[in-house]
Amino acid sequence: MNRKLKAIGLVAAMAMTVASCSPESSTGATETSRPVDTTPLAAPSLVAFDACDSFLDYVKTNAIERVGPYGLGDPFHGGWGGRMFAEDGAEQAASEPSSNGSQSFSETNVQVEGVDEPDIVKTDGERIVLLSEGVLIVADVTDDEPRVTGRLHLGSRSVQSLFLSEDRVLLFGSLWTAYHPLVSPDAAFAPQYQSPSMELVEVDISGEPEIVRSITIDGQFISGRMVGDTVRLVSTSGPVGLEWSFPEGTGLRAEQQAIEENKEIIRRSTPDNWIPYYIVSDANGRTTDQGTLFECTRASHPEEFAGLNMLSVVTIDLGQGLEVIDSTGVLANGDTVYSSPGSLYVATQNWDAWQWRLEGLAENEPETVTTDIHKFDISDPTLTTYLATGTVEGYLLNQFAMDEHDGHLRVASTTSPSWWGSEFESESMVTVLEDDGASNLAEIGRVDGLGKTEQIYSVRFMGDMAYVVTFRQIDPLYTVDLSDPTSPQVVGELKILGYSAYLHPVGDGLLLGIGQDATDTGQVRGTQVSLFDVNDPANPTRLDQITLSEGSNSQVEYDHHAFLYWEPTGLAMVPVQQWFWDEDKDDVFFGAVGFSVSDGDLAEVRRFAHPGGESQEWDWRAQITRSIVIGDRLYTISNKGIMTSDLVTLDEISFLGF
Repeated sequence: MNRKLKAIGLVAAMAMTVASCSPESSTGATETSRPVDTTPLAAPSLVAFDACDSFLDYVKTNAIERVGPYGLGDPFHGGWGGRMFAEDGAEQAASEPSSNGSQSFSETNVQVEGVDEPDIVKTDGERIVLLSEGVLIVADVTDDEPRVTGRLHLGSRSVQSLFLSEDRVLLFGSLWTAYHPLVSPDAAFAPQYQSPSMELVEVDISGEPEIVRSITIDGQFISGRMVGDTVRLVSTSGPVGLEWSFPEGTGLRAEQQAIEENKEIIRRSTPDNWIPYYIVSDANGRTTDQGTLFECTRASHPEEFAGLNMLSVVTIDLGQGLEVIDSTGVLANGDTVYSSPGSLYVATQNWDAWQWRLEGLAENEPETVTTDIHKFDISDPTLTTYLATGTVEGYLLNQFAMDEHDGHLRVASTTSPSWWGSEFESESMVTVLEDDGASNLAEIGRVDGLGKTEQIYSVRFMGDMAYVVTFRQIDPLYTVDLSDPTSPQVVGELKILGYSAYLHPVGDGLLLGIGQDATDTGQVRGTQVSLFDVNDPANPTRLDQITLSEGSNSQVEYDHHAFLYWEPTGLAMVPVQQWFWDEDKDDVFFGAVGFSVSDGDLAEVRRFAHPGGESQEWDWRAQITRSIVIGDRLYTISNKGIMTSDLVTLDEISFLGF
């Protein structure tokens, strides 16, 4: 019972650190000049199952070893006997930024050019398609003012994001259903389980939006990518359909009896209990197809046991509609997804070291957090094939911590998070991995010692360079030369107050940073926009900086899709929220701020607010979440509606209320 309380406290501590910074006195100086230990961690390559018999033997053997009186629902091991505390890929870049210079409309701000990412708003230059408060809205923008041409109320469907391909929209998200097993009133602990499912919905928007079909799949949606019309969705699922026995009363005898009964339940299990199940429904909700997502021989497991969760990669040709054309699985968890046009990587943070710490165990204690990274070949639009697995020291901030360049995977990581406590001295590093052709992502180079006592707050890889921001009290911006992948080097460092949580290229050798200004003790002050010159990697400089009002923040800090940079005019759009609890002030503002980036200068040019976004009668629905450029118009979008502005003057033209 104490262990569960500790786990709950840990989760709470993790959540608190997202919104706060430590005011402690260390400056986090780097030690990049010391010798680097590049002894590679063991690369746990995958082993494919050759038949259902070998698959069942593997899962049953490991499940029987780990089952308890309440089944496999151990929250300390990722829910199903695997790694602990798997994090969602809070979704957040990569080799080269997308360029808007040769097209007449902006696209979703993505990590890698040519690899689309799921978002709440999409456009094809003629329509804006968006999700707003459970409604799919299609707006025609070919006239001077946009007009809504269709609405689809999604009811209880749990969709959170979408892809767009011509007249097809793919909606998807996760639905979590809680249930309480029936246990004796005398039971000391009645567990509550969460049963997740991934929901996919195909919608035809050639006329009034209509649902064509839907697929529901066991598991939690992690992320997705689309190259051309090929969509790949990544999810993770636990065993299903195992009706566990529970202790009838208190005491060791009752618990032992439940354990033996649960072992027998596992012995009687079939592949359907371990491989995700899917159900296809037509527009009227009638089931048209169902079954297990893939055959046993399309599943693999790491050489070192990594849990009983199934990490699945589902491939869909959206050009042909919602039809699964391929799927594959790995018995492991998944947190963070990164994709190039030809490769898909799924990373899993392993928090075993923290488990040992909480348990007070000493024997075989892991020294640090590690992250396993699985590589899949997606060059064939009809097939996803596992290639290799590697391991790096530390945990990853988000998808921007990975980047593929010239056949190498570069990974930025931090050894320990701030919520571990001051006795764990963190540092960050950049590791280079290479596919050795034998199912291993082998480490070939590493530079460490970045940001002692600090954590990574943002990363941007650009060609042979990496730009890494760490923070605790000040913001060191490190420039890392990766031109020799076997010997990466920190070549420059810039220390300033505050931090950048998102970095975006805005011209030759220029980076725009979005984050928070801070005092010299690390107390954040408000949204900060910084312009950096990194043309000389040995001497990065900040050319300009603007701090918005105290109390302001931007969703760009945790969702890069909210950011827009329109290169032809040098316009950067940053959604901003700010409010004061001082009765003498009325500067509540929920909107977006436009910045001009030109000739090394940064200037605020206009603030955009929808009705209810800047008054004492403010409305949360007025928060601007996305900005889009189409032709000579700028569109800002909130749950209240779409505001159209002139792209040159930025003056408001019209507002379309939803």
